[in-house]
Parts: sequence; structure tokens; C-alpha cells
Amino acid sequence: MTEGITVLVVDDEPDVRWVLEMILLKNGFVVALAASGQEAMQWLHEHSCQLMLVDAKLNDIEGLELIIRIRNETTCLAPAILVSGFFYADDAIIKQRLKMGHISAFVAKPFRHDEIIKSIRAVLMRGGYASTVATTP
Repeated sequence: MTEGITVLVVDDEPDVRWVLEMILLKNGFVVALAASGQEAMQWLHEHSCQLMLVDAKLNDIEGLELIIRIRNETTCLAPAILVSGFFYADDAIIKQRLKMGHISAFVAKPFRHDEIIKSIRAVLMRGGYASTVATTP
């Protein structure tokens, strides 16, 4: 059960936002969508979430930079999963940001639906949501 867990999806590609929204809704998450870093910042000034899925390359800001701005300019401490068709899991910058705690996980595009859910569940369980995160697909 994932009731009450809000995931903010930040991606400038409408098709990717839609696919992520459908995957998340099917798995019981509450979903908020932002098409840009600016939209995400505005949303976070008024709302909260328990997890963020952030594209690495947005039209108005780099995803990694956005995550740092979110930490510095909002009260949001939700873990972030970087979703990217630009970087790979073994890229030095990804390894560094994971080690520094800027991102909690990385998922490469194109992704499998089960891969996204597996990453989300793992991050949420590490963050203390074990009792509310379903462990079966």
C-alpha cells in the first residue's frame, strides 16, 4: 500500500511524464507533475512530497542543479531519483552524487516499469516508509 505517498515527477518530455504518472498511479502513489525546474520549485513552495523523480536534462536547468536548489531554497528534504537518458549508472558524476547523498538512486532511460517501481520502493524503505510501501509488484 502506498496511499498518501506523493511523488513529484519533473520531466520536460510530456510522454515521459505521462508514462511515469501512469506507472505511479497504478501502484497507488499520489502524483504531482512539473514540466520544468521552475514549475517544480513553485510547486514545492506550496506543497510537499515524499519522493522526487527528476530528469537530468530539463529545458531550463540541469536536474542535478535543480535538486541542489530544491534543498537550498525550499523545505523539501524528499529523496530524489535521477532519471536520465544522458548519464549512465557508472558515470563518475552519478557515482559522486549518490555518494554525497544529492540523489538516492539513478534510473537510466529508457527504463522498464518494474525498474522504476523497484527503485522507488528501495528508496522509500530506506527513508522510513517500510510500513507503507508494498513490496510486491
